Amino acid sequence: MSTAQGGAGNSLFARLKSGLNFSFGQAGGCVGLSIGASSIKVAEVKKIKDSWALTKYASVSLPELSTDSREIINTVTIVRAIQTAMQNAKISSKEVCSAIVGSGIIVKNLSLVIENMKDLQDQVFWEAEQYIPFDISEVVIDYQVMGKGKDNQVEVILIAVKKAFLEQYMGVIEEAKLVPKIMDAELFALQNTFECNYAVSKTESMLLADIGAMSTKIVICSGGNPLLVKDAAFGGTMITQEIQRELNLPSLNDAEALKVSGNLPHEVSEIVARLGHVLGTELKKSIDFYTASSLGPPIAGILLSGGGSRAAHLSRIIEEYTQLPTQLMNPFQKVTSESKDFTEQYLSSIAAEVVIPLGLAIRAGDKT
Repeated sequence: MSTAQGGAGNSLFARLKSGLNFSFGQAGGCVGLSIGASSIKVAEVKKIKDSWALTKYASVSLPELSTDSREIINTVTIVRAIQTAMQNAKISSKEVCSAIVGSGIIVKNLSLVIENMKDLQDQVFWEAEQYIPFDISEVVIDYQVMGKGKDNQVEVILIAVKKAFLEQYMGVIEEAKLVPKIMDAELFALQNTFECNYAVSKTESMLLADIGAMSTKIVICSGGNPLLVKDAAFGGTMITQEIQRELNLPSLNDAEALKVSGNLPHEVSEIVARLGHVLGTELKKSIDFYTASSLGPPIAGILLSGGGSRAAHLSRIIEEYTQLPTQLMNPFQKVTSESKDFTEQYLSSIAAEVVIPLGLAIRAGDKT
């Protein structure tokens, strides 16, 4: 990616830039660290010829109010959870690839008319000022050209991150005695896992939706390129909270158990269906915008992931609403496992939640 900063250079930007290209030492693996709204997840992978193998994994739940709109508000809790996850997974490497999400990051698709590509960066910066609700001097800006069309049209993905937000994430990682060698976006980690497990086509697109606790990351991609990206304010916790409220259950854990149950009570089925249509509406908006804007080839289907995707019958509800084939992403369709503890039953149990940390770990090990 072409990287720039919305202000004078400082040590933070230097640290970021110096870490964009790196390789891990022989002793350690490639580690992805996901700092989520409800849990900390770590994954270690190893490259075997042209494929990847998951060697270590662990997830640690977070108490409520550890993050707010993914801004870290309980540093001590997050640091301890990161350390516990690394210990539980028995990961010795200190270098990690992590990601920034939430209100401190903006990812925007831009369609620009550029007569001279030398003017691209200036045009991107000018456009950035129109879309970024922060002082431009307070952000780090990154962008990548995704394609060129007729009449000097250039498709660009713009990423802007608040420096304070970035420092906060990097700070807790460093307090956990780790080295944040790469800071990525979870949207791209989602695509990494997809492309390592499914055939990449240039004649059709796929919609990926990772349903986290507080938000859903949406990527429409084709031919290895993210053609449309969005972070929607809908998460699996909303379904869980609604089940707890309407059924007057004593805890969110009781509601979560009902949500993922294969034999849903009628009242729970209605709640999942109702909120499933809310998510379906968000996905349909993205699909309609993508189609109307002629951003790429037709969408062949939808792949769901994230803890929220485990809500019983949700994929069927989304399929009915969007009229597109919908199923759960299988992160182990081609990615293998090298631990005797990773039984088929265990891999199935973590499949929904491992997608983002797995994609980050793959990014860490990708030297291209």
